[in-house]
Amino acid sequence: MDIMDSGYGIRTKKSREIFERLERSIPGGNTRSLAYFPPYPLVISSGSGCRIWDADGNEFIDLLNNYTASVHGHALPAINEAMSNQAALGTVFPAPGELQAELAERIVGRVASVENVRFANSGTEAVMMAVRGARAFTGREKIIKAEGGYNGMWEQVPISWPQDSYEAAMPEGVRELVRMVDYNDVGQLEAAMEEEGNEVAAIILEPVTGTGVFAGTPEYFAAARSLADEHGALLICDEIITLRLSMGGFQEVLGVRPDLTTMGKIIGGGLPVGAFGGRADVMEVFDPRSPGHLHHSGTFNGNLMTMAAGCVTLDLLTQSEIERINVLGERLADGLRRSLAENQDLHGVVNNCGSLLHVNFGTEGEVRKYSDLNLDSPVAARFHLAALDEGVYFAPRGFMNTSTAMDEQIIDDVLEACSLAMERVIGHLDSTRSSV
Repeated sequence: MDIMDSGYGIRTKKSREIFERLERSIPGGNTRSLAYFPPYPLVISSGSGCRIWDADGNEFIDLLNNYTASVHGHALPAINEAMSNQAALGTVFPAPGELQAELAERIVGRVASVENVRFANSGTEAVMMAVRGARAFTGREKIIKAEGGYNGMWEQVPISWPQDSYEAAMPEGVRELVRMVDYNDVGQLEAAMEEEGNEVAAIILEPVTGTGVFAGTPEYFAAARSLADEHGALLICDEIITLRLSMGGFQEVLGVRPDLTTMGKIIGGGLPVGAFGGRADVMEVFDPRSPGHLHHSGTFNGNLMTMAAGCVTLDLLTQSEIERINVLGERLADGLRRSLAENQDLHGVVNNCGSLLHVNFGTEGEVRKYSDLNLDSPVAARFHLAALDEGVYFAPRGFMNTSTAMDEQIIDDVLEACSLAMERVIGHLDSTRSSV
C-alpha cells in the first residue's frame, strides 16, 4: 500500500502494521471506540510537551491532549518525578493514604460547591456514583440530561436516542428513567420538570458540552438550580472536561452552586481517575460508618500513583495558567474563523469556550445545539487527515484544546498548518466537482 492508497500523505507503514496486529486480538484494532478513524488510526509512540510522535516518526502538535486530560502536555518532568517517587514506595493499597487527603483537600479548596469528595477510576464511574447518590438521597429514580451531553459510557446517561443499534443494550426500563432536553433551552427544562419533577432525582448538565463546545448560559443554569430546588431534585454539574476552564470549574463562571459535581481527566495527572463530590449531607450517604450507606468501592480508587500525579497537576494549573491557555484557545478559534472565512465552500463554524473549541463542517447558519452539528461530515474527515499530513493532531470530529505546554508561536504554527490543510480539502472538492 503506497501513501496515496492509505489516505494519508505521510508515511504510516509502521502504524498500519501495528494496527493490523491489533486487529488480530482486539475487535476493531482498538480498545477505545473514539480512537478509531479510517483508513486506520495512527499509532502514537511518544510525547513530550505539546508534541507527539507516531510509530513512523512523524511529529505532530497535539491539540487533543487525550481529550483534555493532559492539560500540561506530555511527560512533564515534575509529574514524572512524582509518579516515579511514589512507584518506588508502592502503587496502590486497599487502605487510606495521605496522598488521598492531599488531592481531596486541593479539590475542596478549589471548587466552592464541593464540601466532600470521593475518588473513582474514570469520569464514567464518577457520573454513575453521583447519579446513584442522588437517587439514594432523594428516593427517586429519574434523571434529566441534555441531548448530546456526554456524561460517560454508562447506559443510563446516553448521548441521545438512539445511541446503540442493539436495542437490548439499552433496556426499555432504562430508557424510562431518562428524559432528554435541548441544551440551553429553559422552556424545555421547565416543561420536563413540570411533567415529571416529582419523580426526578437529578438534573445532570455539563457547564460546557464536550461535544460541540456549547457554553451554558447563566440563565439556563439558574433555571436548572431553581427547578431542582422547587421539585426537590439535585443538580449535578459534570465538570470532567470543564474543570480546566476556571479554578473552581465553569460553574464558578456561571455563578451556579450544584449539589454534586463530577470530575476527572485533569485531576489525575495523566493517569486513570474520576471523582465526585458536593454537599456534605448528600455525600454522607456513602459514609461506610452508617448502617444504611450506599456502597462504593473500586480496586484502584484513590490509588497513590494517580493521587501523586494529580496533586502536582493541580498545583501547576494556577489561575494565571488557566487564563493563559484560555487566551490561547481564543487565539486559535479566531484564526480558524479567519481561515474558514477565506474558504467558505467548507461551510465551517467554530464554537469555542476558553481552552476548548470545536470545528464543525457542512452546516448553514449558527450551530447552537447538538442537532445542529454534522459530526459525520465527509469534509471534517478529510480536514482531519489533511491536518495530520500537516503535523497537527486533533479529534476526527474537530474537537481541539490547548495545553500549558503551548505558547502563541505554537498556536500560530497550528493556524498555518490548518490553513494549508483547508486549501488541500478545497482542492479535493474542486477536483471532485470538475470530474463530475
